[in-house]
Amino acid sequence: MYLCNHQNDNVFPPPSLPSELIVEILLKLPARTLVQLRCVCKLWKTLISDPNFAKKHFLISIADTSMTNQRLAFEDCSYPLKSLFENSSTRVIPDIFNGFEIDQYCMMGSCNGFLCLYDPDQYNMIMYNPSIGLKSQTSPEIEPSPDWGNWGTPINGFGYDHVNDKYKVLAVVKPDYGYGPESMTIIYTFGEDSWRTIQDLPCTPSQMLGKYVSGTLNWIGSKENIWASFAPESMQEIFSFDMEKETYRDVLLPQNVGEEYGVVDSWTKLLNIPREKLVILHSIDQYSIIELLFISEKGVVLLMIYREHLISPRW
Repeated sequence: MYLCNHQNDNVFPPPSLPSELIVEILLKLPARTLVQLRCVCKLWKTLISDPNFAKKHFLISIADTSMTNQRLAFEDCSYPLKSLFENSSTRVIPDIFNGFEIDQYCMMGSCNGFLCLYDPDQYNMIMYNPSIGLKSQTSPEIEPSPDWGNWGTPINGFGYDHVNDKYKVLAVVKPDYGYGPESMTIIYTFGEDSWRTIQDLPCTPSQMLGKYVSGTLNWIGSKENIWASFAPESMQEIFSFDMEKETYRDVLLPQNVGEEYGVVDSWTKLLNIPREKLVILHSIDQYSIIELLFISEKGVVLLMIYREHLISPRW
């Protein structure tokens, strides 16, 4: 399309913006809108498809205190965080993931907007971006010892190696006939063609999924051959796996929440969650498993009960 000046019949090229300004505008848009805008022209497709653009967009999204573009992934769908906190008394309708049949997968963790999904029928994993419906290439099949027969991956974790700009998934593979000392710890770097065997996890953790924090995967566990949930507090520690060095270290289990990862003196009490109030308000059994999912800038917390109900109590 051209602009024509009828007074002198001169034809002018259409107005345009510098690429740098276009990028700044695009960075402020939701991810799903960006998927559509890739079809506008080759320049926009190139800009939006740049990995550096994706990283900047993610950092801007998580820094937004209004939580406009942040979502909580849960099974085969996601919930807008802003709606969960602003309408705690109203049922929030989730968005179903698109792009492929996700119900055949088990969620193994999330990091930087990506989900790590495990296919228990094919014994492999993929990375999936639910915002734009794109998935990575499939990992090789997990192949444990042929003597084990049936087996599972009761302990795993997914995270980001920021030094090498790689995403990795760790899995502890055990035979189904027990949780004894026999196991195999393996790791896969997305984009490579094989799993690698590494040093075994030096603890028996209390939870299946390792928590990704500052380039590490973390479990609360016990070095004794008992589940940390049944171990006395004196026997429990935080076991941390460095995603870049692929090594373990112990972190003292604090009584409070740390402001700086790995620094014992930085631990300060953030909040107390009165379980007895949850029991009264939501008919939660005293033995129910309660997990803290998110704390807003205003101090409102989001809890998961039984992995079935999301609640945002106010007290």
